[in-house]
Amino acid sequence: MIDHFQEDQILSGYNPRIIRRLVRYALPFRLWLLLAGVCLVFATMGEMLIPVIIQQTIDREVLDYWVRLDADLLDELDLREEAHILGDAPGARAYIREYRLDRFPRVLREDLRSRGQLGEIHYILVRREVLEDNREVERRIAPEVTERGEIYLSLPRSVLDDLTRQERRILRSDNVRGLRTNAFRFFVVLCTILVGGFGQVYLTAWVGQSVMKRLRLDLFDHTMRQHLGYLGNQPVGRLVTRVTNDVETINELFASVLAELARNVSLMIAVVITMVTLNARLAAIVLVSMLPVILVTNSIRKRARTVYRSVRHAVSGLNAYLSEYISGMEVVQMFVQQGRSRHEFARRNDNLMQANLSEMYIFAVFRPLVDLLASISTAVVIFFGAILLNIELVSLGVLIAFINLIRRFYMPVMSISEQFTVLQSAMAGSERVFEMLDRNERISDEGTLSIPPESLRGAIQFRNVWFSYKPEEPVLKDLSFSADPGELVAIVGYTGSGKTTVINLLTRLWDVEEGSILLDGRDLKEYVLNDLRRGVQQIQQDVFLFDDTIRNNITLGKDVPESVLLEACETVQVAPFIRTLPDGLDTRLEERGTNLSTGQRQLIAFARVLVHDPPVLVLDEATSSIDSETERHLQHAVEAVTRGRTSLVVAHRLSTIQHAQKILVLSHGELVESGTHGQLLREQGLYATLYHLQYEQPKSPPPRQGNPGD
Repeated sequence: MIDHFQEDQILSGYNPRIIRRLVRYALPFRLWLLLAGVCLVFATMGEMLIPVIIQQTIDREVLDYWVRLDADLLDELDLREEAHILGDAPGARAYIREYRLDRFPRVLREDLRSRGQLGEIHYILVRREVLEDNREVERRIAPEVTERGEIYLSLPRSVLDDLTRQERRILRSDNVRGLRTNAFRFFVVLCTILVGGFGQVYLTAWVGQSVMKRLRLDLFDHTMRQHLGYLGNQPVGRLVTRVTNDVETINELFASVLAELARNVSLMIAVVITMVTLNARLAAIVLVSMLPVILVTNSIRKRARTVYRSVRHAVSGLNAYLSEYISGMEVVQMFVQQGRSRHEFARRNDNLMQANLSEMYIFAVFRPLVDLLASISTAVVIFFGAILLNIELVSLGVLIAFINLIRRFYMPVMSISEQFTVLQSAMAGSERVFEMLDRNERISDEGTLSIPPESLRGAIQFRNVWFSYKPEEPVLKDLSFSADPGELVAIVGYTGSGKTTVINLLTRLWDVEEGSILLDGRDLKEYVLNDLRRGVQQIQQDVFLFDDTIRNNITLGKDVPESVLLEACETVQVAPFIRTLPDGLDTRLEERGTNLSTGQRQLIAFARVLVHDPPVLVLDEATSSIDSETERHLQHAVEAVTRGRTSLVVAHRLSTIQHAQKILVLSHGELVESGTHGQLLREQGLYATLYHLQYEQPKSPPPRQGNPGD
């Protein structure tokens, strides 16, 4: 069994050529992509501000302790902008927040302490304005004040232990106000993350859907313009898969991969930058602990690609088997093959289950492993952070911020490996889509002769036409004949004689290899293709009706007055049947018109021809496989639609073409006889043989030469 649904290429690596083509499709939406990028920047900045706000809140508000430093050292240590100077020169003292000293080596701080230039006592700074409104508290703490400045006064941290809760709240009212401010900032940042994340995801998805829409339109238009040789060699399921599933993978590329991957990568980079900014020493220790996750992620990504390939193969094989055996279920049941079919399906189903379990195994190992590495990194931060905290090289706020940043670093790692797998699938789908768009096997439309259908007379001439579907296997051999305007020409012959090929060439569904076909004295290739097909229209035996109303199946979008439509239905004798339907012309048909009989579908096709009124009509086996009553109605319809226009009729039943002005008899792609019904019978040639085979019942049937018709 050939797996028509098997993917041409299961997975493809990163392909810059494909990316460039996708970028060209996305360029019309570059403004929206830029806006999505802006949203991503704001969302990422917000993600990083959260731990920074927490750190600032702890170090500047919760643990807002100050140490004394000689004012002469401010410029040397570059701390003047952050210091408050209390007291009068020359004995003025500068106060600096304790956590700001983390950036200096421990040796330097111990040296300053040994020389008395850096104090060891923790102080709090209180604005004098606060005490002016609370004189009782001011009197209570007055003996403990160490220095007074124009704005602040300093108190040892230990003073707070002897005060009431209300007094402590008054002294630290600035810190309480700072807590409220940071809480508001925290809320604003959360809203920014929400709006930025929504904007980035929505805009990226919108661009992806817009690109999909353009691609689907291009694929559909491209497919409609290909010639029948290409379409005949392509399984319908594959074409549908290209326009739907493969295009959907491109949407995943935009919505799931690029959007999430950009967010995750930017978040991880921002985490590293923020760590280094907060404390380079602790950041270096943490980054070393993060190195294993890079190796693990790369290894899992490679294994996931292999397993994903197995899943795609298994799914493809199961789909192919289902498609073939459901289509051939009649044969399966007639030959009692249900058991064998079930065994084969069970085998393929088991392959798919094993492939899926392998995929689940990969991610079942990966996720706990990343959790383990995240826990190890957190433990490393706590261990070394505590050591650095004890030796005053890091503040408590920075340590808590690092723990928060580690969590934010490892969250994207969980999905990055999966996103690489989807990226590879999307690249493969994109490659298949563009490969289909690059295949140009359409009928050339280089003609410049544009002429309204009503201006055509309908004179047809085949001149030494050769044609083959496969090389070295000609179907038509040096075929020449002509049809005058308004003439009814019938074509008959055994199966494979080339009758259907003649009418396909006349409508340019295929092009001749040698010779030429003329319409009104001009080669068919000189006409604009759409104008030619409006002037030469075809009715096939297997009439195709769309899942739409009878009215729309007849008009095919043409603006037709109701009176013309009803007259056409009356002429082909389909009106009585339509009147029996509950909604009349607005009755909806099922796909391919399966809720109608063969004769009813053909009568609707005849009405379609009358409405479009082409000067040249081709009837391809339009009266086969029907009962005698239906044949009578169809014969009347044939006479109605062929009246006044050039018509080529291919039929099984020779009774339907006995009134033709000319009958062409084909055999093995060659014209062997030509004439009227009476003339050909008198010649006792191939036509007479076909006629006698249909209307006489010999006692001993002659050797079978084939079915008289296509």
